[in-house]
Amino acid sequence: MTPEPRNRREVVAPTRADPLLRLLSDRVGGPSGTRLTADRRFWTIPRVLMAMTAVAALVSLLSMQHCRAEGWIGVSLYHHGCYSDVSALYVQRGLDADPWAPFVDGQWFEYPVLTSLLASLAALVTRGVDGVVSSTVPSLAYWEGRLSLLYWDVTFLGAVLAWFLLVLTVMRAAGRRPWDAAIVATSPAIIFGAGINWDLWATAALLLAVLAHLRGQHLTAGALIGVGVSFKLFPLFLLGALFVLALRRDGLPWSALGRTVAASAVSWALLNVPAMLLSWENWSQFWSFSAERGSGYSSIWHVWQVLAEAQGSAGPGPELVSTLSLALFLACCTGVLLLGLRAPVPPRTVQLLLLIVAAFALVNKVYSPQFMIWLIPLIALAAPRWRDVLIWQAAQVLHFWAVWMYLAGVVGDAGPQHTMADGVYLLAVLGHMAATAWIMAVVVRDMYRPECDVVRHPPVLARR
Repeated sequence: MTPEPRNRREVVAPTRADPLLRLLSDRVGGPSGTRLTADRRFWTIPRVLMAMTAVAALVSLLSMQHCRAEGWIGVSLYHHGCYSDVSALYVQRGLDADPWAPFVDGQWFEYPVLTSLLASLAALVTRGVDGVVSSTVPSLAYWEGRLSLLYWDVTFLGAVLAWFLLVLTVMRAAGRRPWDAAIVATSPAIIFGAGINWDLWATAALLLAVLAHLRGQHLTAGALIGVGVSFKLFPLFLLGALFVLALRRDGLPWSALGRTVAASAVSWALLNVPAMLLSWENWSQFWSFSAERGSGYSSIWHVWQVLAEAQGSAGPGPELVSTLSLALFLACCTGVLLLGLRAPVPPRTVQLLLLIVAAFALVNKVYSPQFMIWLIPLIALAAPRWRDVLIWQAAQVLHFWAVWMYLAGVVGDAGPQHTMADGVYLLAVLGHMAATAWIMAVVVRDMYRPECDVVRHPPVLARR
């Protein structure tokens, strides 16, 4: 872990330390000065970050306005980039008829238990608000046929709260680099991805676990890993990063790893066993769906599928894709293990974690647009160079629009001028993968050349 500075009130001044921000600041007022170092001021770092997040959340809401106004129907939702699993599943999975549908036998909801619980709670709130409005203002016709909009709004509000929590957590985990949380607060990846699914909750749980680990609170870290895995699978990979550190003599003590693993298992069991007992069929849907699905959009396997179909062949089947995807991921994990063991100094936890999560995203059977949310806080902690961050996010945003325009041609009857050609779409997919691979390469370089790691060796400090 990064050693604490002698003066805990020292922080890195980003407009002095980061070359890109230094260059840009020269055109809008110059780098940080005496006002940043003032002891008494209203705009403290947390308040500035919260203000940034609030503005970004408003922009995110505005980006979904077409679907909020017109509904999540028709091919136009792809043209406007406002597709959302949330609104689609509200009706398709029976949440409009029964808020507890994800836990009822015979219903289909392909998400882990806490994501299912979030979906049900939002459906309950939606029904409650609709009941209040209907009883107090009977003449108000706004809600008629618009419950899916209200459901999306309630879910989005919850996602924004998770976003605030994520930013504050990254700020705390960054130590003397709290301004790196601005990468998360202003992220275009989150702006465009926040309204698609529930991924912000899983990401916030993972980062809370990272923060607890950095503070030496191993039981808390383990409990939060169990919570995160109950939202989505990828928070489990923190245990892999900790295992690499434990294998090093100068890394994490085995006793700390043991406490973390035990707490993870207990936390996960407490959350999942009741759901198993309530309905094993419903609980196991996420795992069976993940195991049986074939190549999904924007994955390397989908690239293979499209190219094969262009040549007149069938492409890889679900079983082959599952086998190769798992084999490649295990190979990547082995590579991270070797890199971590051979690094000249113990790698930082977030460096190893980023490599594992990024490898999973690259070789997974599907790469949904909201998956970019997983990586942005890890990049902010592992490789917080604004030039690299902006390049990576530009590639992600390009892919975001490319996949929706491609789907407009797949599921709709739009003309070629209103869709994305296969070749351009495939280039966008390869571009987002190349950008992620570049970030991974930067992290590996920092592990083997610690003097290049701006987190270990911050060049410019300023008073809080």
